[in-house]
Amino acid sequence: MIEQGAFIAIAAVTLIAACAVVVARTVFVSALWLVLSFVGIAGLYIMAGAYFLGVVQVLVYVGAISVLILFAVMLTRNVMAEESPFNRETVISFMVVGSLFGVLAIAGYTADWPLTHGAVTPANGLAVPAGTDLGASAALAVAAGAMPAADPGAATMPGTVAMLGRSLMSEHLLAFEVMSIILLVALVGAIVIARD
Repeated sequence: MIEQGAFIAIAAVTLIAACAVVVARTVFVSALWLVLSFVGIAGLYIMAGAYFLGVVQVLVYVGAISVLILFAVMLTRNVMAEESPFNRETVISFMVVGSLFGVLAIAGYTADWPLTHGAVTPANGLAVPAGTDLGASAALAVAAGAMPAADPGAATMPGTVAMLGRSLMSEHLLAFEVMSIILLVALVGAIVIARD
């Protein structure tokens, strides 16, 4: 019951922030509402049990994309100039968004959602029971075929996050570090240009 209430509260904050992005009178305020919307989406991922996606949402969208958007806002002239968020296309926009929301609601309501934990078999056919608690090394050994797999009923893919982390910190470490340096240079450049 408490989890459902927290999920509804986070979803409400996310929707309100997303609506505020559209109706905000200044670009700067709109960008700040967008950051709150991204944080709310990360909270929804975490509430749904997708912890890795939640962390990636915070790192990529809240940490990187939002900062780049704020750079663009800082480099825009008359950022705080207030303008009316409504124009001639308001009625058409509401019609398009309302019809899209209706289609998505109908599709979500009529979809055949599986309510049980089904089996997810990896591409090579190896599987580990869903209740099995494997460490990263055992999961990698099963995925590589060095360790026999258990009964394939109700299975999950082992070690995906661990393999992704090892790939980022070994094979793609140079690209990862170069990207962080480029973001740092963009930050310093935006601050210098904004001060002038």
